[in-house]
Amino acid sequence: MKVAFLSGPRSERPMGMEVAEQRLLAALRALPEGPTVEHGVVGGRAARASAAAAGVRWIPSRGGVTPGYAARGADLVHLAGLELRPPRRGRFVVTVHDLAPLRFRDEGSLPPWAAESVERAELVLCPSRFAASELHSLLAVPEEKARVVGGGTGLDPARADPLGESELRALGITPPLVLRCGGYTARKNVGLLLKAWRLVATEATLVLAGPPQAARNGLAGALDDRVVLLDYAPAELLERLLRSAAALVSTSLYEGFGMPVLEALAAGTPVVATRTPSTKEVAGDAAFLVDAEPAAVAGALERVLAGERPAGDGRARAASFTWARTATAVAEAYAAVAA
Repeated sequence: MKVAFLSGPRSERPMGMEVAEQRLLAALRALPEGPTVEHGVVGGRAARASAAAAGVRWIPSRGGVTPGYAARGADLVHLAGLELRPPRRGRFVVTVHDLAPLRFRDEGSLPPWAAESVERAELVLCPSRFAASELHSLLAVPEEKARVVGGGTGLDPARADPLGESELRALGITPPLVLRCGGYTARKNVGLLLKAWRLVATEATLVLAGPPQAARNGLAGALDDRVVLLDYAPAELLERLLRSAAALVSTSLYEGFGMPVLEALAAGTPVVATRTPSTKEVAGDAAFLVDAEPAAVAGALERVLAGERPAGDGRARAASFTWARTATAVAEAYAAVAA
């Protein structure tokens, strides 16, 4: 089977889901007797640059249109997300990671063709049972049409060396450090984390790694000398931070999957996270899952900083989320459509 895997432009510095996309493609190509997958980037100049950087085909287009010739010779089209319009003809599947724009005002909006995409797609692929339930609840996708394929990590923290004392000091970090990764929109709930941090009596540094979004400016009054901001930390540094951290903390209210939590588990780093359907699905008993209350988050962080560990084995839990497993599930979805 030949599959045209189509995406829109990607960042010059791929992180998170962009790296995950690359790893999925590599895993699909590594499957014995798997599908032949050809990646194309659809769009204007930004897409051209992305395609050149990735060494793949550029498909010129405007307005998110998926040109008919983009799938020439392919048995199936796989749209990597909702950013591209569904093709006018032929069979296709589409990946939807989450529906945050329908839950939170500051997460932008879904494209106007989103409902058409999930309605016309043969299957809608998603990373978790929670994401599948959101598709059913918010876009009326039948349960049998939403296919959970799982996911893996965007980073490889297990291979990284912890940062040395001088390296930490150069970043303004006094260990032990507690790491938090991600943006600053409402669903990320960083305000709750900062309230909890003020309740943590143990001397430690909270490191906030994430893009310098405008929403972060409103948190300035809640920062103190025990908080360090890192903007766009490269993957190599994030891997080493994960290995160096006494804990990873996530107070996010909504995630389709929760990659930072999984990456921390892979690093062997204890996790404190607010209890949500996705964190329960990814972490199970290998993390401290708490209510979204400052005292609950602070209490769990104090326990971790004192040396307490979750009941489950984080590395063993993370080992069950592999790109090979995800690629097999995606290939099975392709085969189901072909059948």
